[in-house]
Amino acid sequence: MNKFLLLGLALSFQSVFSQVSMSGRKLSKDGQTYKISKYEQVFDKTEARNYFKKGRSNKTFGDILGTVGGFGMGFTLGQIISSPKETKVEGLFGTTYVYKTDNSARWTVFGISAGIALASIPFYLGAKKNFDKAIQTENGESTAFQPYFKVETAENGLALSYNF
Repeated sequence: MNKFLLLGLALSFQSVFSQVSMSGRKLSKDGQTYKISKYEQVFDKTEARNYFKKGRSNKTFGDILGTVGGFGMGFTLGQIISSPKETKVEGLFGTTYVYKTDNSARWTVFGISAGIALASIPFYLGAKKNFDKAIQTENGESTAFQPYFKVETAENGLALSYNF
């Protein structure tokens, strides 16, 4: 009888103190691993689900921007590398014309693509922040605003800064 009570007590504590964690592309809760797409089964609190959903949206948009930018960079760099430096064309009456390849438009597309790929970084950072907030909210940790004061040295002496 005591063993059953002890087992029941242990299971109730396990359900009350279950922690959610994220490792790689998997969510863990109570020793079970879940795919990211099954986050609704993992998170019990609505606020945590909303944070995780927002994080997934940020990650998806970051993936799209990163893919488009990476494709543009790779494609144009391939064109730049594979294009000949000059092209010889046989003209009418046996004259030969030499044209130099102008890659300035390709370098422009490469730069724009690099900018698009770099624009995905804030979305990934926002996704990580929302994933962390979701896990902290589910685990009952504090996600409140915690400002603090810091004493720093300045050119003319000491400075008191308010960080938030």
